[in-house]
Amino acid sequence: MYDTIAFVDFDGTITMEDTLEGAIRLFASPEEFHSVKGKLVRGEMTLSQVVRYAFDGAPSSRLERMLDYVKGVALRPGFPEFLDEMDKRKIPVVVISGGVRQFVELRLSPWRGRLLGVHAVDLDTSGPGMKLLSPYDDGNELLKKTDVMALYDYRHAIGIGDSFTDMKMSLAVDTIFARDVLAAYLQKMGRQFLQYDTFFDVIEAVRNSLAF
Repeated sequence: MYDTIAFVDFDGTITMEDTLEGAIRLFASPEEFHSVKGKLVRGEMTLSQVVRYAFDGAPSSRLERMLDYVKGVALRPGFPEFLDEMDKRKIPVVVISGGVRQFVELRLSPWRGRLLGVHAVDLDTSGPGMKLLSPYDDGNELLKKTDVMALYDYRHAIGIGDSFTDMKMSLAVDTIFARDVLAAYLQKMGRQFLQYDTFFDVIEAVRNSLAF
């Protein structure tokens, strides 16, 4: 059992932009993109439905261009230093992403050995058309993060997230760092959270014992 563990989102949290959204934008028209995103915001489509709509059946040949895009996505400042701080405190870090594994593994490859686990959605491109594979798809979330969290044994959990995919995770951890859509959601829910802009903010809070 781990005394404390950190569950960290990838898109928009470790990265400065959502790679899943960025990859969809490469091939979708602006009108189609905004139409589908609007349905997600209004609750007319689930996150799982939106991502499957964009990826399932799309030409597998698109993957190479998507990976070229992901290589250039900036990381949120302070991420390597955050891993250093977690190492010092013997707090394992688990990345849980509702995005594509190939994107996550590519961008985090320099630090992969320092992460206890990386969980994401597999994109099968072995055939002419892409197919998303996720054993944690509950019809709402393509990857239900709380199910992944249950794979680990711990006393205290820290969560770091930013958007729709982190909402359930944020309610299941002891301490949550939030920004953007997730921060607005938690504020509306009356749930206490720690605001962050960079991982340096997270490090400072951990050092000041605000995360425990």
